Amino acid sequence: MKRCLVNYLFLSVSLVLLFSCNQHQNDRMAVICGKSDTGSDAYIRLVRIDTSAYTPIDSVKPDRSGSFCLAFQPDMPGLYLLEHPDRKSVPVVVYPGDSIKATIRQGEVTLSGGKEAGTFDHFRQLLVMDEEKVDSLGSVAMLARDLDIYPKIKRSTDSSWAMLMKNARERGIVQIKANPGFLSQIFVINSKIQQTFLFDQIADSSWFYKADSQLMAVHSLSPHVQAFHNRIGSLRESNRQEARARENMKPGKQAPEISLPGINGKSITLSPATKRFTLVYIWSPVDGPSRKANQELKMLHEQFKNTGFEVFAVSLDNYKDRWAAAVNLDKLWWINVNDTMAMNSPVVKNWYVNRLPVFVLVDQQGKIVDRYTSTNSLKARLSFELGK
Repeated sequence: MKRCLVNYLFLSVSLVLLFSCNQHQNDRMAVICGKSDTGSDAYIRLVRIDTSAYTPIDSVKPDRSGSFCLAFQPDMPGLYLLEHPDRKSVPVVVYPGDSIKATIRQGEVTLSGGKEAGTFDHFRQLLVMDEEKVDSLGSVAMLARDLDIYPKIKRSTDSSWAMLMKNARERGIVQIKANPGFLSQIFVINSKIQQTFLFDQIADSSWFYKADSQLMAVHSLSPHVQAFHNRIGSLRESNRQEARARENMKPGKQAPEISLPGINGKSITLSPATKRFTLVYIWSPVDGPSRKANQELKMLHEQFKNTGFEVFAVSLDNYKDRWAAAVNLDKLWWINVNDTMAMNSPVVKNWYVNRLPVFVLVDQQGKIVDRYTSTNSLKARLSFELGK
């Protein structure tokens, strides 16, 4: 009788433990279910975004009605891609225990539910709409290229583009403020429309700092958050160096001299006396932000070149031919010089170059007006000084 009682108690405890374990596992199971109009012959896949690779997690074919379910048990909240047969990938944040609804219709994916998935997807959907508007603006400008009113249309489309980007950035700020514990802040802070990021890492560094502190407070064990935190650590150090550079190049100080070879090999000296303002622009053909700044600076040069503005562009490249090719490719029709010593150039030390590109505005007396971290802040100053 005692043995039967002991066996009964042991079995009861085992069943309770087994039930509790299964219940705990079910609580951590994440599911993404929904309907698709893509047919039942193609797979819908879920891929985890790792810091150095993509890892397939689950895949499924929709049934005849288009219904499907993906299920897995994540260890922690993570970043994923939902891939559907049109080969479009949609970013999604998945938490243990999440129940996410997905609708795939005419190649577009809509997500709802989950701790973050639905909220972030609403933000993403608005970016998709912005992309479509940008495409329309580009088409309008392209069709008008041969018309007499093209300059007017181009100004209008550029203005619409700038307003669209401003509104999208403001939505990103709202998203960061309203959801301080959301892992999807990594997606938000790195969002872009076509090839233009909503947040500039230099000009908007305060928002990168805020996102970093909020993410570390909630998701410090996430490898994505750790990688982002390391990136922001480098940004903080770079900004500290830039602050020291600004301290050493205060407005009113005499600008250091520069004399370097131009395209034809003859030495060209910085001579700001010929213009009201000369921008000393330090860049490199192999630096991505520099090549982007080239295009932005070209528009400023075109706008202000007839009102007393010149660009003295100093390239830091070991290879003269590569520099000359970049000047021609980007159509940089201003004063161009290059130092083949690159980052070992005296210019780097004398002008406190910590990162590229560098923008320093100089007046006719050769004195520093200010040092800028972006073409946007430079444009504001030129508009004020030159009245356009």
